Amino acid sequence: MLATAALRQQKLLDIIGSIPADYTAQEHPVNAVQQLLGQLMELTGSTYGFVGELKKSDTPSQLHTITIINHAPEHSWNFTPALQEVASNGQPLIVPAGDSTPAFIGLPVACQQQVLAIIGLAGNTSGYSADTVTFLQPLLQILGHLHFHALRERETRQLQTDFIRLKSEWDLLMLTLDDILFEMNDQKIFTGIWCSNDSLLFRPREEVIGKTIKEALGEHAGTFDRLTDKLLETGENQEFVYPDIRQGLQNWYQLKLRLIKDKSPAPRRILLMIRNISEIEKKNNSYLQAQSELHRSNQLLGICQQMGKMGGWEFNVATGETYWTREVYELREVPHDYPLTFHSSVEFYHPDDRSVFIAAREALIQHKKPFDLELRHLSAKGKLTWMRTIGRAVFDNQGQLTHFRGIIMDITDKKDTELALTTARDNAQKAAQSRSDFLSVMSHEIRTPLNAIIGIAGILGENPAAEQAEVVRSLEFSAHHLLGLINDILDFSKMEAGKIELENIPFDPEALLTGLMRNYQPMAAGKGIELISRLDHLPATLKGDPVRLSQVLNNLLNNAIKFTSAGSVTLDVRRRNASAGACTLCFAVKDTGVGIVPEMQAKIFDTFVQEDSATTRHHGGTGLGLAITKKLVALHNSNIILESKKNEGTTFRFDISFTIPETARGPMHKKNKHREGYLKNMKLLVVEDNSINIRILELQLKNSGAQIETASNGKLALQKIQQQSFDGIILDLHMPEMNGYETIPHIQQLQPDAFIIVLTADIMPEVTERLARLHVKDMLPKPYAAEDLLEILERHRKT
Repeated sequence: MLATAALRQQKLLDIIGSIPADYTAQEHPVNAVQQLLGQLMELTGSTYGFVGELKKSDTPSQLHTITIINHAPEHSWNFTPALQEVASNGQPLIVPAGDSTPAFIGLPVACQQQVLAIIGLAGNTSGYSADTVTFLQPLLQILGHLHFHALRERETRQLQTDFIRLKSEWDLLMLTLDDILFEMNDQKIFTGIWCSNDSLLFRPREEVIGKTIKEALGEHAGTFDRLTDKLLETGENQEFVYPDIRQGLQNWYQLKLRLIKDKSPAPRRILLMIRNISEIEKKNNSYLQAQSELHRSNQLLGICQQMGKMGGWEFNVATGETYWTREVYELREVPHDYPLTFHSSVEFYHPDDRSVFIAAREALIQHKKPFDLELRHLSAKGKLTWMRTIGRAVFDNQGQLTHFRGIIMDITDKKDTELALTTARDNAQKAAQSRSDFLSVMSHEIRTPLNAIIGIAGILGENPAAEQAEVVRSLEFSAHHLLGLINDILDFSKMEAGKIELENIPFDPEALLTGLMRNYQPMAAGKGIELISRLDHLPATLKGDPVRLSQVLNNLLNNAIKFTSAGSVTLDVRRRNASAGACTLCFAVKDTGVGIVPEMQAKIFDTFVQEDSATTRHHGGTGLGLAITKKLVALHNSNIILESKKNEGTTFRFDISFTIPETARGPMHKKNKHREGYLKNMKLLVVEDNSINIRILELQLKNSGAQIETASNGKLALQKIQQQSFDGIILDLHMPEMNGYETIPHIQQLQPDAFIIVLTADIMPEVTERLARLHVKDMLPKPYAAEDLLEILERHRKT
């Protein structure tokens, strides 16, 4: 028995000693394993043998067959479940023989508590016991160690192969990237470079590999160094964008720093990735700039829309989508989730204006006709405003309709202003008309009796009695003074309305100036002051407006005499810039009167301004004289200059340019006195409702030889015209029953050859315009000079 045990032990030692030396050199040592398995079967008296390998990558564990030896192939035993059980729990398994199955033993081959392989034996007729496991344990341990080292060798070889392959692939991959890759150790020393084009490197490779950041980058190392320190300290990836450190290159780069994750305790390695992002940066900068400009434009647009109370709308023809800007919602006082359609806008317009909007919108849809309307608008909360609404059709480059677009704009303030302006204009027109009507009536009512006064004074002045001459002159002066005041008021009104135009007719300047001075001699003599005229050598005839020139000088002389209590008043006229066809006269009116204080000199030409409130009471006047004078001088393209000192006198200066007519360079012919009876056989109809004026006309025409018929209004005049013919009709405009304007067309129809002379106390600008429309050229304002009427009548006699 001992001999048998010793023999078996010796055989086991022989098996262990005969394990091939190259058992671990092969990936799958099938021959060596098969030889070993055969020896075990012989040693254990088994007829079936199996060796399988467990791989770590299998989950759950699976047996991979290395070799099988079965000396009884006629038996179909299935020991797979038993083998799998040994593989799962790592413990030996003994299965006794059954009716149809032999005895079985499964032995795990393990090392370091890891099952690496399974040996299965079967067919021993005596069966297997725990002693068999104990007996084979040394062999199982040796096989476990051998198999473990074989696996490690295979893994090592595989790792080396994989490393070589991966490194090759890594290098190829790195070279295909646009990035420049650097590897550093934790001492911040460059250990590797991958770059497809060395010209992209900021320095040659040999000047970088083995160098620290500071050694390789010099003065530019600061940021790189700080980022690397932060990466090593925190383990967090770092990124940085920087411009090219080389001079003259406008490039931008992106730096990324990452830790290469190796298993501890491997030294830490750092990967630096540098990418040229110049194009991206340019595009990004352009994009950011465009975004900024767009944002700013949108802000400005929003502010403009808000300030302008204006919003936009759009309808997409293809999608049917309707869009409103924020301001439209605000103007219509609806929430921003208000349901929108192309027809949503209709309900926001005033019921009376909706039909206009709908018609315009239909014209836009059907005929692409744009609209621009001003309509009343009702918000959802009932706020009534005025809106300007605009719609347009939008086409693409191929002429296809794509959208309808437009705006709505709150124009309530504009409309209110327009309505206020319209109301103000209407009121101003009414006020102007009322003023015109008032002045017309006042002109007529004052000038009518003045016409009688001046007419009577003129008749009395033809052959006055010695004791009446002074009274008649005083009467004429007073009447003309009153007429001057009325003319000031009317002229000022006409100037404000822009209705005054200068005449351009021939006149004798010396006669005009001498006559003015003669008229003011009595007024100056009454105050005990000297009236002096200093006239240069003047042309015999000038062409201009003698009436307005007289008005200017009248105002200045009248003022000078009024405000001078001692001394003199002088009219000085000098000629300069004379030529064959034109000359300029320099006028100066000087007095030794009260003068004007400096603070009043700038205001004295203003309307209704006099130096103090007592002036009007003491000297009289309207306060319009100098205002009118300044405007009349300005109409002559000139300016009036004031020189004055308090209590030392005042001087007014102005220049006016005149033309010298070619045909009237010599002395002007004086008007001949009309001979008695020169209008003999001329038949005249005088239409006048004032009996005194009729009597004056009769007296003025008494010696002319004209035959005179009279009528007190237009109706009576037409009756006489229908009964007899007249050479001319002299008529007033303001009469009862039928006024002159109404009568003239009937006269022209009944007696078209008869001339018409209008005598009117209404000298407002509208009168001349209305008479021009009636084709009446001859008009004399009341009060008129008898000589002027006789001149017109003589002209008609000659024609």
